[in-house]
Amino acid sequence: MARLQAEHEVEIEWLPYELRPEPAPLPDIAGPEGDRFRANWERGVAPLAERFGVEMRFPPYKPRSRRAHEAAEHAREHGDFEAMRVGLFRAFFVDNRDLGDVDVLVDVGAQAGLDPEDLRAALEDSRYTERVVELEAISGRLGVSAVPTIVIGALAVQGVQPYEVLRQVLERASTGS
Repeated sequence: MARLQAEHEVEIEWLPYELRPEPAPLPDIAGPEGDRFRANWERGVAPLAERFGVEMRFPPYKPRSRRAHEAAEHAREHGDFEAMRVGLFRAFFVDNRDLGDVDVLVDVGAQAGLDPEDLRAALEDSRYTERVVELEAISGRLGVSAVPTIVIGALAVQGVQPYEVLRQVLERASTGS
């Protein structure tokens, strides 16, 4: 539970959203598409990260995220979701690890306190696929079509937004206007 000023109590619920779902091909980051990703990173993400003191590096991978979401659901079921969520973000945006690789997910999970063999088995037998698909459907019904998306009441805010925008949306949602 996080607090936004004293008058609003905010509960954060993380839901999965796949940027690159099957069967669409993964982007070729070695070619022009990669140049576009890097330019967007340098224009948008990097300056914000620097401004707020967040350590981030341009990720050299654009993997499918389904298994990472399944690993996160495994962690949620075992009470280690927050540690796994932070570990996945760190692995991808700081350590530049491929979140499409099961060995990477198992390592991140072990660092988050999960039993590595149990996590590996869960990923290999697709134990959480159905749950992730259900949660992705909820994301879709909420209007999520980009990351990040923050849903406040019935209002969705996409992309990185200034504090003032989020505060106004929260106030609008809390008054029902």
